[in-house]
Amino acid sequence: MIVKETRNLREALAKLETALKDNAPFVHAKLNPPATANELAALRAAFGGTQVQSLELWYQWHNGCSDHTIDLLPLGRMLSISESLQDRKLAQGIPFVDAKRKSALKILDDGSGDGFFLDVAAPNPRVFYHMLEDPYPCDYGSLEQFIEFILEVHTAGLASHDKNGMVDFDETRYEKIEAAYLKNLQPQP
Repeated sequence: MIVKETRNLREALAKLETALKDNAPFVHAKLNPPATANELAALRAAFGGTQVQSLELWYQWHNGCSDHTIDLLPLGRMLSISESLQDRKLAQGIPFVDAKRKSALKILDDGSGDGFFLDVAAPNPRVFYHMLEDPYPCDYGSLEQFIEFILEVHTAGLASHDKNGMVDFDETRYEKIEAAYLKNLQPQP
């Protein structure tokens, strides 16, 4: 990443931090602290020593969440480094999982084994949503763009906390924001 991209990603994460504190404090309260140096080293080791800077910045923001009922998006609970690496190892052992998903790292889990992944094998990593039963992943842009999307969802105040402690999203409004985001997303280079 160039300096400008790093700065922009950090700024997007700082804005998301504020939006969560202001609009979804029940989500913010359940986010884990930033990843430690040892956890980041384990992440690099899993990629053969390669550093994926955008991914490391993501985990330096928060290393997953402490509660399985807390989602950042309707289909997205933030995974820790150890959970993501465990999921990746499991996927690599399943014969019918496609190569893109096997080489990527899941960063948000949808609760049924699918979710949002970062394509760490690409020269310019992008986020995509993938379900095993769907052969075509849906592109969500760079990690910075994806964070801006999450920010838009939480700035709009779409998340509420239900009586069971789960995050409940206004699905109708979410779908409109998501559709507009995907429509305006620049195509993959």
